[in-house]
Amino acid sequence: MQHGYSLVQRVKILVGGFYQIVRKNSLICLGDFALLRFLRGFWLAAALFCGGGTAFAASAPVAAPAGNWLTADHSAVIQVAPCGGELCGRIVGIALKHPGDPMPVDWRGQPQCGEVILQTALMRSDGGAAKWVGTVLDPRNGDVYHASIALDANHDLRMRGYLGLPILGQTQTWQRYDGQIPVGCKLARAPLVPYR
Repeated sequence: MQHGYSLVQRVKILVGGFYQIVRKNSLICLGDFALLRFLRGFWLAAALFCGGGTAFAASAPVAAPAGNWLTADHSAVIQVAPCGGELCGRIVGIALKHPGDPMPVDWRGQPQCGEVILQTALMRSDGGAAKWVGTVLDPRNGDVYHASIALDANHDLRMRGYLGLPILGQTQTWQRYDGQIPVGCKLARAPLVPYR
């Protein structure tokens, strides 16, 4: 049976669980008492932060970067679309060197066609500018990185993948792709042209 808990309720349950674990272990160190006080007050701060963000996001519709996007190296087309309350990006086109080449496989040996490599949720909306944060997957080796995506002034998608802190990463510019997406994801290697 699924429960329709809000984000605030989930944070409160999670923090309450940590609080109970620490309290049941009867820890007596001064640092542990500070941790208990922090955990008791944390759910309120989380509720204000998460609840306020949700109310703000609901009050003004945000233009999501949905559509087909040509990656920076023009080797693939990623379809960004809503998935639940998030935005997900899946591979819908891969440019092959030769028409008869097999579909590239991921680190598990599965075809990359249709693989979800990007999962993000709306983090911020500032006067029409929106930013989504989540994860991006490198299908070649299975490495998962933090990611953020946003539309820039040219209406291109700026995707930043990073480790730990955003400063430890790299930003790619993806351009809209309006070309034909064939069944099976195989695209001719002829230079893929972004939509302008």
